[in-house]
Amino acid sequence: MPDQQQPLTAARTRDLAVLHRELRLAGEGPRFVRLTGEPWSGKSRLLRQLAATAHEEGWTVASGRMPRAGRSRPFAVVADALDDHLARADGTLFERLGEARTRALAPVFPALATLPGAREEPDPGAAVRALRVLLGLLGERGTLFVLDDVHRAGPEVLDLLDHLVRHPPTGSVLTVFAHRSVPGGRHLAAVPYDAPGVRHLALGPLPTADARALLPPGTPPLAAELVLRDAAGVPGLLHALARGSAPGPSFHATAELATGVPPVLAPDAIDLHTLSSLGWRCACAAALLGDPFTAAALAPTAGLPPEQALAGLDELHAEGLVRPDGPTGTRFRFVRPAVRALVHHAPGAGWRSAALGRALDALRAGAALPDGPQDGPYDDAAAAARRTLAAHLEHAAGIGLEDVRALALSAREGLYTRPARSAAALRRVMATGPVPVEVRLLLNKALALSGRLEEAVRGYEETGPRSHEDRLPGGRTDTAVWQARALRWSGRHAQARSVLDGDGGLPPGGPAADAERAALALEPGAGADPGEARAAAGQALRTAPADDPGARAHAYALLAAACAAAGDAEPARAAADAAHALLARTGEAGRAVHLEAVRWLGAAETGLGEPGRAGRHVERGLAAALEWGQAHLAGLLALGLAEAALAAGDTEGARGRVRLAAALAEQTAVPALAAAAREAERRTGTHAGGAPDASRLSLLSERERIVTGLVGEGRTNQQIAARLDISVKTVETYMSRIFKKLGMNSRTQVAHVVGLSANIR
Repeated sequence: MPDQQQPLTAARTRDLAVLHRELRLAGEGPRFVRLTGEPWSGKSRLLRQLAATAHEEGWTVASGRMPRAGRSRPFAVVADALDDHLARADGTLFERLGEARTRALAPVFPALATLPGAREEPDPGAAVRALRVLLGLLGERGTLFVLDDVHRAGPEVLDLLDHLVRHPPTGSVLTVFAHRSVPGGRHLAAVPYDAPGVRHLALGPLPTADARALLPPGTPPLAAELVLRDAAGVPGLLHALARGSAPGPSFHATAELATGVPPVLAPDAIDLHTLSSLGWRCACAAALLGDPFTAAALAPTAGLPPEQALAGLDELHAEGLVRPDGPTGTRFRFVRPAVRALVHHAPGAGWRSAALGRALDALRAGAALPDGPQDGPYDDAAAAARRTLAAHLEHAAGIGLEDVRALALSAREGLYTRPARSAAALRRVMATGPVPVEVRLLLNKALALSGRLEEAVRGYEETGPRSHEDRLPGGRTDTAVWQARALRWSGRHAQARSVLDGDGGLPPGGPAADAERAALALEPGAGADPGEARAAAGQALRTAPADDPGARAHAYALLAAACAAAGDAEPARAAADAAHALLARTGEAGRAVHLEAVRWLGAAETGLGEPGRAGRHVERGLAAALEWGQAHLAGLLALGLAEAALAAGDTEGARGRVRLAAALAEQTAVPALAAAAREAERRTGTHAGGAPDASRLSLLSERERIVTGLVGEGRTNQQIAARLDISVKTVETYMSRIFKKLGMNSRTQVAHVVGLSANIR
């Protein structure tokens, strides 16, 4: 899949150097290399480059690749490698090989179809022994014998490899066999990984720097981060995803690739031509179902008898595309969520529509919910099926009561790790009729976490003073905390403070409310008060449950940031160390809930003069925010990372993170984040695109300049429409003209030019 004209990355250059060294050593005696890696990791490209080098140096190159899964002739990959050489060979080779060995090889190679024995059934044992001798006779300078994709090979080829390891051919022969890394695959029994005399070269994912170097020039910042995340260091997958990265994808959590209808990541599917028709059909059905899926659901979705579906599933596992999920072996998932997303959109819409109906029936059967309260643990298989089902129900035409329950439960479970999907599920629930206020409040949380702060703020305003305190303990506090958080994140600090003060009533209490008060006191632009923040963080720490390491880590991180802001280094460092220790003990679910703790921890460490440490921790937090779809927090963490980089003297690194924050601000349309990104751009000398030219503002009409000025203030299209008493559609028309006249494609670029113009004046 990778572009063969593009230079190898540093990691793959080192891997190729290992193969070249083995080629040199094979000049002194036979060598054996096993090359492994997941699909699209670059195995075949390395083999081609090794073959080119060997050919240039006068070696005889015999290279074969196992054909697509399904029925194939015995020794098919060996015939692919050696048949042309045998067709060109003169009688001398066969004389040296001997009559018996030539006869043993005749049924294997089409080039020998006219020789005695060609119509007989091949004798695998005799053919294996004859092939060993043939390899030693084939090349004068030496022979490079390459067998690619042997995870599809039959037992006779695996016996050949085992025989060559135990009885190496004579002369200068380098045997290289490559296969996909599939734990439990049948190839493991043929040549153990620790077999003496076998060099194992495992291709791992590319380091981030190498992967970033493969991105096309001009890839937008947010698109680059999403492609790097979803490709997970797999070169071929990265190339496929990069083709769909311009002008920039919508922000999505990793979990959104695994279930339901995923975003379209690239215009074309990845290369799966090696699958049989059965394997391809099962891959499409599995991708439509989403992760995880069961064989019981796969069969009806694909429209296949169970035994055929199992055979197709075995093929997908052998190809390294899917893996077992969990210890029971009854569930499976795609090895890479991005692969699932790409395959999902590969078949025609008609097939998907018909298969979806069958899939919903199968998933409903597997996701049957127990009666009674749902506060206890659920059956793991049913919970997994429910999550998969709920993702499909968001788009289903008609849903029943059990479907509504599945949607609501899935939305609550995925609130912090796939908030946009949770919001969609809750909107689908609300579309069925009147719902309890808890559903509306949960939707507001999901909107805030996914970066849709304006909608979240409006949601709390529409909900009014009513809360679910009569139904759930702490309900009023939870509502107040999240309303204040949405207001704080959107830059409405005075309103956030009013909510935390009780809006004329009793102020909300508890560790979450105290932590939010501390965060508000630390928020840039809110009139930072380290003393107030320190007191509130201390109170949050005193009341946080001892068995909730995430809440305690959050309180310690706020305390560290407050102490650092006040210049009190010793307690700041102690609090930061405590927060680190607690975060290390916090599971993924807890880290997702308290992800903003990393932001405050990074601010504390940067303030303490430890930007390197801050950068490492905030980088991991940013990766988590991107993975979990917490868009606004991702923007805040990107800005925190820029601060750490700037403090460390890495101006270019800071600029890269500022560009990412600006892209996230544009994606979420949050004026406060956009303003913070513009301030960071000013401090680092960053701009979102090409060199901005403030003089181009003269090309705009008076009305367009007014709209541009409002964009510079960080206002959304809706806010501009209200301010100018025009429709949102008219604002969009103005924006289209402004982009065209200024030669730009983002609001961030326009805002930056407005800022330059103000500075010039």
